[in-house]
Amino acid sequence: MRYEQVEGRRAVLEALRGNRAVFELMVAEGLRSAEVLEEILSLARRKKIPVTVLPRREMDRLSVSDSHQGVILRVEPYRYATFKQVYRVLEGKDDPLVVLLDGVTDPRNLGGIARTCEAAGVDALLLPRSRSAPVTPAVFHASAGAVENLAVATIPNLVSVMRELKKLGIWVVGADSRAEESCFRADLTGPLAVVMGSEGEGLHRLVRENCDLLVRIPMFGKVGSLNVSVAAGVILYEVLRQRGVV
Repeated sequence: MRYEQVEGRRAVLEALRGNRAVFELMVAEGLRSAEVLEEILSLARRKKIPVTVLPRREMDRLSVSDSHQGVILRVEPYRYATFKQVYRVLEGKDDPLVVLLDGVTDPRNLGGIARTCEAAGVDALLLPRSRSAPVTPAVFHASAGAVENLAVATIPNLVSVMRELKKLGIWVVGADSRAEESCFRADLTGPLAVVMGSEGEGLHRLVRENCDLLVRIPMFGKVGSLNVSVAAGVILYEVLRQRGVV
């Protein structure tokens, strides 16, 4: 039986709220009662999920992360959306908002971006099948379980998908530290796809050339750029501000 481990209270709670099959909930002995923990146990009872109480040392041994917070959930592997499913969703939206990642390989960055995407109401997060971190338990943990509530799809070719999005009337905007246009001055209203580059190289040449517009986040200190997860948050919330949502 293949399974993944989801660890940490918030991530476990979101996984229990989701649609994946759950095989077992493991809880450390002597945990102090807390609202999130009580909700986890209540959901487990409601879904008739086996609950195993283990010594803290055994939980530490079984954990694949450094912060299980006394709860580990064994679930079926993560279910990706298909691009066809995403395409149908985008077709039916007046102002779709989608995020594409070009070579983000750090699971913590992917998790942070996914968490921001879910919080900002992004319709889909698209990842290339190569040169990208997959959705692993570490990503799930870093996203605080947000990937459970977000359409995440893997795609074979980023540029071809960008072209497909353009056929839907979606404006493709790439984040590039060398761009002339500030993200705060550019028009980011309307149907939009935001492309974020890798931690080291940024956007690859072909990806950059196929963007309708390149924008940068103005920097006023000595550091030349922001972490990609932070940068995604800045740009996405600027999109929401321009849409009048915030």
